[in-house]
Amino acid sequence: MLGVRLPDEATQVTEMFLGLIDDASPGLVQGLYLRGSLAFGEYFPGRSDLDFTAVLAARPDAAALDALAAAHAAVHDAYQIPHFDGFHLLRADLARPPDECPDLPCMFEGSFHPAGRFDVNAVAWHELARRGVAVRGPELTAESVWTDDAALRAFTHGNLSSYWARVADFAVEYPEEAAKPEAVAWGVLGISRLHHLLATGTMTSKSGAGRHALTAFDPVWHPIVREALRAREDPDRPSEFDADPARRGRENAAFVRMALEASLALGP
Repeated sequence: MLGVRLPDEATQVTEMFLGLIDDASPGLVQGLYLRGSLAFGEYFPGRSDLDFTAVLAARPDAAALDALAAAHAAVHDAYQIPHFDGFHLLRADLARPPDECPDLPCMFEGSFHPAGRFDVNAVAWHELARRGVAVRGPELTAESVWTDDAALRAFTHGNLSSYWARVADFAVEYPEEAAKPEAVAWGVLGISRLHHLLATGTMTSKSGAGRHALTAFDPVWHPIVREALRAREDPDRPSEFDADPARRGRENAAFVRMALEASLALGP
């Protein structure tokens, strides 16, 4: 999406990264796009991540990889929050399914990986095609980026069966971790995003998923959904679980299990 006004943090981080990589390896980065919740108009300074996709002129050689690693390290040193996470590919890679991509240079939570697959999946491709924010380069469209709604649903269903099944087990096994407000936001809003996609056929942000959960699930779950939204949007506001954080953990674990089963029942 062109013409989107970036949050100040996003402008500072992307300008620093592009300036550093342009100095070290002129012409390497031809495009830079932001996706994730920011692309849905949702960004919380100091808490949201910046998810990026960089389009390179060519597969990076050793010198280019060193330049990318150095640029990302400098950005991370200067801005440890927000995390500037994503991957680097060729424009031709976007026109085909992500499973056909080779391993790509990736950045994740301060660590640069010369070859990896962090976020190289159908969700990222569909976000770029439908909501991607162009910082550098032409706007991305469904004509220039591979999309396949059936494949997106299948990937989402598979993610439920693998990753989110483990999250549900973890929340039960480690109740003190599940009781942390940030864990509630991650679990409740994260799995609600997947339910939203399977139930409506459209993608949404984490807060959008929370609002969906308030209408899609029984009102008995509203307190833990409200807690997840509070933790994400206004963490300084008092919590209705302050007097009983253990209950917050139990309800988080129970919600994730319930939403997992409800989402799987929707089918791929």
